[in-house]
Amino acid sequence: MAEAVVATGISIAVSVASVRGTRLRMAKRSDDAGATREEALAPLARTPARQLAIGSSGRFAIGAAIGAGLVARAAVRGGADFILALSAGRVRVMGAPSVVSMLPIHESNAFVAEFARAEILGRVDVPVLFGASTLDPRTDIPALVRQIAAWGFDGVINFPSVILLDDDARQRMARAGFGWQREVELISAAKRAGLFAAAYVRTAQQAADMATAGSGLVCVNFGWTAGGVAGEPATQDTADAAAEAKAVFRQVRRVSPRTLCFLEGGPIATPQAAAEVCQASNADGYIASSTIDRIPLETAVFDVATAFKAVAGLTRKVEALKNEMLGDGRRFGLYGRSAAMAQLVRMIERLADSDLTVMIQGASGTGKELVAQALHRGSRRRDCPFVAVNCAAIPRDLMESELFGFERGAFTGANRSRVGRFEEANGGTLFLDEIGDLDLSLQGKLLRVLETGVIERLGSNQSHRLNVRVLCATHRDLRAMSVDGRFREDLFFRLGQLDIRVPALSERIDDIPLLAQKFLSDFAASHNAHPKVFDNVAYQMLIGHSWPGNVRELRNVVQQAAILTDGEVIGAADLVPLLGAKAVGKPQPGLPVAEGKERDTTPAMTAENERAWIVEALGRNRFRRGDTARELGLSRKTLYNKIRQYKIE
Repeated sequence: MAEAVVATGISIAVSVASVRGTRLRMAKRSDDAGATREEALAPLARTPARQLAIGSSGRFAIGAAIGAGLVARAAVRGGADFILALSAGRVRVMGAPSVVSMLPIHESNAFVAEFARAEILGRVDVPVLFGASTLDPRTDIPALVRQIAAWGFDGVINFPSVILLDDDARQRMARAGFGWQREVELISAAKRAGLFAAAYVRTAQQAADMATAGSGLVCVNFGWTAGGVAGEPATQDTADAAAEAKAVFRQVRRVSPRTLCFLEGGPIATPQAAAEVCQASNADGYIASSTIDRIPLETAVFDVATAFKAVAGLTRKVEALKNEMLGDGRRFGLYGRSAAMAQLVRMIERLADSDLTVMIQGASGTGKELVAQALHRGSRRRDCPFVAVNCAAIPRDLMESELFGFERGAFTGANRSRVGRFEEANGGTLFLDEIGDLDLSLQGKLLRVLETGVIERLGSNQSHRLNVRVLCATHRDLRAMSVDGRFREDLFFRLGQLDIRVPALSERIDDIPLLAQKFLSDFAASHNAHPKVFDNVAYQMLIGHSWPGNVRELRNVVQQAAILTDGEVIGAADLVPLLGAKAVGKPQPGLPVAEGKERDTTPAMTAENERAWIVEALGRNRFRRGDTARELGLSRKTLYNKIRQYKIE
């Protein structure tokens, strides 16, 4: 079976070949030392018909570090090239965080042997490596390795490892006689026993130790994988991880040019991040651990394993998840999951492919131009120009030439011809914002163009037939203006062929937390900073504000708060100068208050409302409690208590 994919500039091809032989071989590859890798690995496959072939530079393999047979089989179907049976994987599928594997709550090696022999060995057709612990000083390492070989495992990797401990703990372990050196001894013993030896390392020196000891694969482990409810915060970003790994790999390849260099953990929590770090560090492969076996369903495991095999294939799934989180209008730049936003998106989808004129109505700051852009992108004209004109921003005496263009000599200073906005938009869409501010003298000319599809430049008697769809927007009441004679009635009816109303922010207050966090994230990204968060009381203040300036005002307040707040959490005190003291109001109906605060009885807050509020947020976040707590502005403890209180399953 061979699959080839292209993702993030890397061409990845991993082949799991069914061939006769007993060795895992690397395809020919030149490295800095000039050595080739035709047979880079020791005998990883101890049984016939199992061989991993890794091609030339830029191609890498995927290992799956897991703890259950169901997950192992799903990972292999998704394209994993080898399996690592680890105690951490087992505790993860049992519901505990990975760090539990470091605690002396069981005999680690017996624990791994029990589940791996019963659920994995003989049930997958790829090599299986045993995660062997040397942390128990009573363990006879040569005897353990002989037993692992007798059980039928194809290789050994050092796990749990002291590299996951802090410096002080590692030093104490070393003084007690069962630190890093015992893990090096494990790899040497595995090599002598004819098993494939793989090693987790953290530093260049550790990598050199393992390569010298005979490890055919070293994996730079950046610590517990970030992300998810049980994930630990990453201590570095992907760029720093790539730089660190590159330095380690350079040392390994000087010591042992044929040793494979892999990556795992830390900030690498998505296939895209794996591809980015592997490319930058020139890695031979990646080991997926938490990113695979935290996902409980077999189908999801298959999807994720396939995604690591074929990074580009995950794009559609990620997009679907983002749409689920941010609303179907996300593809148009319209964020929100409220009923009002869902209705707006449905209207856009209905009207997008029509050539009729659309009047977009809404208060200032609601995003009328975004709606116009969405109508354009959803139409057959999407590949043609979208031209926007703000009728309120252009002086009246220049508007005619702006819209229709002019010929050279048409007026004083016209020393060259100029194409108007209608001609610029030919084949595409012309958006006339604030159409209510268009001068009456031009309204008749605009009506004629809409009726005939023909324009004439100023100073010319030559007509130009155009194919332009016109979209208009206003915050004014054009019907009342037409009654008062301030807007042509015939133009009003011509523009009103189709109508879209953009809801005010006050009509979709349940979108405010999502929008606020989105604006914070966007601001942090544009300023290369870590995103801040709002606390619960701050969210209540945002929800309770009237927002006369709508989404535009919310964005401005969020950006100011991000700049002016010193800490990582934006609280009520940070918002008071921006919203005014009157913004420090009481909680809204149906919203919880911060833990430890007394609940106000006006307006009434019912348990049913609060339960529904939490259930809806859990659904939006696919029942990821950490993400839900962040969206709602609650601590995890508060959310867990309320889930238990309301018996939310």
